[in-house]
Amino acid sequence: MVFFARQWSAFKHGEPDHRRRYPNGQCNGLGPNGLGQGKRPDLYSVRRHPASRAVLLLLLAGLTCCRSSTFFWETEDLAPGVYHHSVTLAEGPWAIHVLEVDLPTAWRAGIRLRTARAEPTAVEGLELTSAMATRVNAIAGVNGDMYTDGHPAQTLGLQISRGGLLARPQRKSAFTITADGKPMVAVFRFEAALMTASGKLLPIAAFNREPGADELTYYNRYGQAGRDSVRAAIGFQLQSLGKHSVINDTLVARVLQVRRRSWPLKLAEGQWLVAAGAEFPDARAIAAGDTVRLICSIPPSRGRLEEAIGGGPRIIRDGRVSIEFEEEGLASSLERNPRTAVGYTQDEKTLFLVTVDGRQPGYSVGMSLLELADLMSHKLADFTRAHRNAYQALNLDGGGSSTMVVRRDVVNRPSEPTGERQVANSLLLVAVPEEVRGSL
Repeated sequence: MVFFARQWSAFKHGEPDHRRRYPNGQCNGLGPNGLGQGKRPDLYSVRRHPASRAVLLLLLAGLTCCRSSTFFWETEDLAPGVYHHSVTLAEGPWAIHVLEVDLPTAWRAGIRLRTARAEPTAVEGLELTSAMATRVNAIAGVNGDMYTDGHPAQTLGLQISRGGLLARPQRKSAFTITADGKPMVAVFRFEAALMTASGKLLPIAAFNREPGADELTYYNRYGQAGRDSVRAAIGFQLQSLGKHSVINDTLVARVLQVRRRSWPLKLAEGQWLVAAGAEFPDARAIAAGDTVRLICSIPPSRGRLEEAIGGGPRIIRDGRVSIEFEEEGLASSLERNPRTAVGYTQDEKTLFLVTVDGRQPGYSVGMSLLELADLMSHKLADFTRAHRNAYQALNLDGGGSSTMVVRRDVVNRPSEPTGERQVANSLLLVAVPEEVRGSL
């Protein structure tokens, strides 16, 4: 069901933090809500009738003559607890799209966040966000992390999909969500170890890459080694004896076989490969048939991580604008550009996925990161169902990559002359069948 809503909000010009101010009694006798004295109205519906349109235009003209910024929006219910808001803010002008997710309601209905990455067969490791969304029959979603220009392209930060680690965390921030729907934005670390049958703990130095001479590394089925093979002094293929997720958990596995020098990297779900360099001192402590434990954690996350996607920089910390370029080792940028971001409320019950179109004068000029942070920390409450702002938020890949998809259709206007740009990964909302909701 679609319902249309309109509301205008006045902002005081010239204030660096753009905080809202309602000029009471200054707009031809209108009150702070533009509709007469009284409290700010709740969301209300407006039929698309010529008379209603004329009234709206008159109200808009009255507010505009007072040098106040105006905005209007449309809201569509997509699924239980999932709403799409299309917002136009004349101050920029800015064309904004927001996916609002009531996490408890959505989770009860079987709706989950999923990260997707370009198909392995995709040209240069890139794929359209809309193609990824169509492939998994997503309700809606946005583009994800920044990526390299390699062949294939690689994401620049953490990615976890259905409990499987696709890319390890880097120095910059990432967004994660647990199996029970708890979100988090932080700079994460990678810590892993292998416990031998005798109980000795062997530190694992790296993930999905060949080990150094004195290192132990591990591969999962997402590993991409040169020529689909692994080269190491010795390797141990593991088969899980139960769980298929190792993130923030301990996985019990049996050593299926021991390999040496070079071998194909072919791992099924529930299988891992641990490889050691020639100078790793304890490799001989592991033998075929042993029961071992693979341990991997991504601190400071808590609980069983189900999905994660990288970004950067963090733009809101504890309700305050905090553009953390230096802390994350990223180059600063004050320019207005198309933007994509993810954030959530202080009670961790409402999630926001946001895009802002840009590089299109007269339609939408894009936002600086300060303006994006201000939007999410001060203005989301004006038009969202939760009437709340973001308490934590993370910038995702922007520019020509900024894309929002709703029911397989691109609803924003990407700035690329050729239309939607191919990207390395995406963050999607999907309906998960009841029989697989608790499994990874």
